[in-house]
Amino acid sequence: MLLVSHYVARSKIHGLGVFTRVPIRAGATVWRHDPMFDVDIPAATLAQFPEDLAQTVRHHAEYLPHLGIFRLGNDGDMFMNHSDDPSLIDRGEEMIAARDLAAGSELTCDYAQVCVLGYENAVLPLLEAAA
Repeated sequence: MLLVSHYVARSKIHGLGVFTRVPIRAGATVWRHDPMFDVDIPAATLAQFPEDLAQTVRHHAEYLPHLGIFRLGNDGDMFMNHSDDPSLIDRGEEMIAARDLAAGSELTCDYAQVCVLGYENAVLPLLEAAA
């Protein structure tokens, strides 16, 4: 769950993105997993979803292979885009600001750290880890 006031708008990176409404200091916690708010979907059940819904999960949820689940946020974090220079650093159950962020900054993460299977390069780290 995003812990900062935010909004979803057009992104220069891809489609829609999530942006902060307020300035954020480097190191501040911006997102934290909240089991009462975020939805964990067992990977084994994804085959039971209609294809369009399964596609939504693959493109918008983080895949946690060690748990065998897709974690889908219920707020703007589902629109967080990848960046090679992300504004947020993944710390597992939370994300922190990589640097000071001005209001209006797009909140991004590194899909090599946050595994989103719908991202074209997301499977490579899984294959490398399995080797």
